[in-house]
Amino acid sequence: MGFWGLLSVILLVQDAAESFVPQARSSIAGGKDAQKGSWPWIVYLLITDNTGSFRCGGSLLTEEWVLTAAHCVDPNDNPIPDRSSIILETHSLNEPSVLYRSISRIVSHPQYQKQRFALLHDIALVKMREKVSFSSLVKNMSLPKPSEVFGTWSKCFVAGWGNVGNNGKLSGNWTLQELKVTISKRRTCKKKIPAFTDNMLCASSMEGRKGSCQGDSGGPLVCRSSGEIVQVGIMSFGNTNGCALKGFPGVYTRVKCYMDFISETITSDRQASAEA
Repeated sequence: MGFWGLLSVILLVQDAAESFVPQARSSIAGGKDAQKGSWPWIVYLLITDNTGSFRCGGSLLTEEWVLTAAHCVDPNDNPIPDRSSIILETHSLNEPSVLYRSISRIVSHPQYQKQRFALLHDIALVKMREKVSFSSLVKNMSLPKPSEVFGTWSKCFVAGWGNVGNNGKLSGNWTLQELKVTISKRRTCKKKIPAFTDNMLCASSMEGRKGSCQGDSGGPLVCRSSGEIVQVGIMSFGNTNGCALKGFPGVYTRVKCYMDFISETITSDRQASAEA
């Protein structure tokens, strides 16, 4: 399950809180096949830790760094870089000609915390052991500028190789699914999701039965801005009663709030490498 451009509650206090226990999100319900090569910055993570092996989504930021959700590489589960990998340059998971990279380093946000009703500061950076070369199928993701604002008017998308419904696995050739979603108003998010913070945003399809689903968290929520695609969010958590439920948006880490973390992590690593 995975990622790729695509975007993809009225219960009071306790009921609403119970519905939003952190649950891995990402795959797409009600989406459509993405066009090959249309999301060259999407990557597929295969992570092994002391609890087992699982998959997540991510986005390529540089020739060696990938952005994903911290709970995908939860430090409390002791992820094992040498036994984990990243897949790039793929459209269908059955394609033989994909690009694999092993992982050399994982940096989760220092304030990341898994709570009962939320995942706080759910963002991490993963470094590949070997750099990749950019091509038509492998490109870096653009991040939002300080002045850029995104909201209900923005054209946004989510994507992935995950479940296509609450009980539906992706069939056929495991082709990347994509979906258009709408960013919800912040006051709506706070009303429907008790644990919602200013470092999060929520989004869903305008129709029921469509949206991100259980499977591969960490994939990007992207929006169009001045002619380019910009990553606005990271798939984080959702409703435990099921995915793509009308009135229950998915919750995303708000990338704009973590630009310093991203920049400082990559810059300090480069300086350390230069001094080594």
